[in-house]
Amino acid sequence: MFWKLALQGYIRKPQDFDEVIFWDDKLVIVKDKFPKAKFHLLLLPRQHELTNKHPAVALTGEVKRELEPYIARAKAYICEQFTANYSFLHDSPFSSPAKGVFNNDTFLQRFIQVGVHSVPSMNNLHVHVISRDFNSPCLKNKKHYLSFTTDFFVLWSSLPLNEVPNEKEIEQLLKKQDLVCVYCLANFKNKFQDLKRHLNREFDTHFAGRCTNI
Repeated sequence: MFWKLALQGYIRKPQDFDEVIFWDDKLVIVKDKFPKAKFHLLLLPRQHELTNKHPAVALTGEVKRELEPYIARAKAYICEQFTANYSFLHDSPFSSPAKGVFNNDTFLQRFIQVGVHSVPSMNNLHVHVISRDFNSPCLKNKKHYLSFTTDFFVLWSSLPLNEVPNEKEIEQLLKKQDLVCVYCLANFKNKFQDLKRHLNREFDTHFAGRCTNI
């Protein structure tokens, strides 16, 4: 399927794409074209020997150490962009330990998640760096949400795994998972539209837009 190769263009000629926010000879950082949250970045290693491997096993301790500065850059970008565009209305489980007080370290730790999909949808190895609001028109179905909020999403701290996950087993487990709100842990079972409306309300409860130009 041709769409599975869509990330190759960014790797080969990052300068040709407006959605690329950073690149060097080792890696490209790009805005996801179909973001599943307010801010959703992809980190694309450019080395041929790495880009064609499965991320669950390819991201060894050594590789992760090399990528850490890029992870930090992507997280800092999201933090800067989010706080420039939104203010905090109430104490959020992802923002601050004290009501009305913004804490940068807490925001980075709780509100931004880093990792890979155990069954990647695209061919080239990519790491997701995403804000945990999951407030986006591109979040359109149950799988979209669960792919970031269950064990389908392998956190950076858990990498590498001992082996490549079994795709059929993972897909079956995903179908059985309930939809649980990341803010309040309310369980919506399989009612995705109810969850989506709830997530929108949660976002509006915790954040207010400073401007409309993101």
